[in-house]
Amino acid sequence: MELLIQSGLADSPADVASLAAPFIARYRPLLWEPIEGTNERIVALVAVQPHDATAQAVAAATYPVISEQRLRQLLGRQRGASAAGILRQCAEYMTQRQQAGLPLEELRPLFHGFDVGPVMVARAWSIDQLLDAAVRSVSAFGSADEMIEEEETRQSPRHTIRTREFLTQLRRIFVGHDKMHASRFDVPLRGPAEVPDVVIDYAYGPLAVQVTSLPSTARQAENAEREAQAKLFQLDVARKQMGENAFNPTILFNTDVLNEAPGCDARKYAEWTRQRLLGFAKYEGINVLEAETPSIAARLLDAAHAI
Repeated sequence: MELLIQSGLADSPADVASLAAPFIARYRPLLWEPIEGTNERIVALVAVQPHDATAQAVAAATYPVISEQRLRQLLGRQRGASAAGILRQCAEYMTQRQQAGLPLEELRPLFHGFDVGPVMVARAWSIDQLLDAAVRSVSAFGSADEMIEEEETRQSPRHTIRTREFLTQLRRIFVGHDKMHASRFDVPLRGPAEVPDVVIDYAYGPLAVQVTSLPSTARQAENAEREAQAKLFQLDVARKQMGENAFNPTILFNTDVLNEAPGCDARKYAEWTRQRLLGFAKYEGINVLEAETPSIAARLLDAAHAI
């Protein structure tokens, strides 16, 4: 077994168990950081090339290994669709280069932002199985599914991953117009010692806005409701801290998932959660804004200042 692994025809004991598989291919994973600044990288593309010892033909090609659905769940509808398009373009470009005779060692992606992994070898019964093995072989970086699961079970203290990304884009829009606008985000409100501190996602004048996102899966629905309830509670605490001062507590829903096809599971989860959160907001006497993109949210917040 050790000799097979050391020879390069198997990367692990699991590979040794499948040595009867007809495909033997060399492959190279391309790692990508979907959310800039997080240092969380996933396998986005896999470039495949036939091995000299293969018993069955393997076409030289590069394959995206993250579905558009997963990218939408990870990044939101618009950015997920855009990212899927970028990955397809990159895969097509690299496939053309491979078919022109470029070896894996010299293969480079079309766009910046990718890290090229080492060349490795795997056996499989099909291309799909080979791609799955390729992703798992770089388990230190994981997959989009694993990243989504990790973010949903081990969230940052204040935001789910989709809300964090939405706020990042919203902040860029405001700060791009005026650097002073950065002070409107993550605004701390400190009350008496016995009252917990509250951080407001966006605050300007009397307007205080907490942001949350509608979900597209059952697990996200649980986390989205927890996030929204926590932020509604924080707005209520902030309102009491402000006392008689002018105060406009508002919750902003990221509704990008409502653009999905009517009747699909993602939209059903979003609509069900939206109705519950609207009920909570009404009970707490908190205003609601809804925006499917950060740019629309920025316009709504500008308009809210004038109210």
